[in-house]
Amino acid sequence: RHISHELHDNLGQVASLIKINLNTLSLQNPEKASTKIEHTKEITRQLITDIKALSVSLGADRISQTGLVKALETEVERLNKTDAFKASFSQQGSIPELNDDKSVILYRMAQEILNNMIKHSGAKHLSILLQGLENLFILEFNDDGAGFDIATKKQNGGAGIRNLETRASLINAQLIMESIPG
Repeated sequence: RHISHELHDNLGQVASLIKINLNTLSLQNPEKASTKIEHTKEITRQLITDIKALSVSLGADRISQTGLVKALETEVERLNKTDAFKASFSQQGSIPELNDDKSVILYRMAQEILNNMIKHSGAKHLSILLQGLENLFILEFNDDGAGFDIATKKQNGGAGIRNLETRASLINAQLIMESIPG
């Protein structure tokens, strides 16, 4: 199950970004195309590194080394470099210390959410808010996409939503999804 989630959430996310970069490559502007190709090479190198890291040690994760905030900032940078989205990250309040397991699970959830936004929403603007309140830690995602009916998605067996629910329960987190078609 762990390998399945890693492949779907982490490696799938990076592969999707590679695909977006290649699909939005315009050869009419050689300078911009060259920049996008270099970014795609960088993402591809990261994909290869992540595959090697997964095969060497399923327990080790770079999120443990860099931290959740830096990992989320990196995802936003990657999204913005595709030129297909305008993504933003903001942090409010102090973020409590999270153990490595929780950080990795939250990051994998973030990747799943971003991947679904990229693939299905048609959004052009994505935002992530990390907020620390007195007794509450909030990780919030928003987009300007098409929206969907949550009950229908759950009923039709969306693997992404099930993965999110499972991961949230592993760390005793509350998962709240709000979306309206249109």
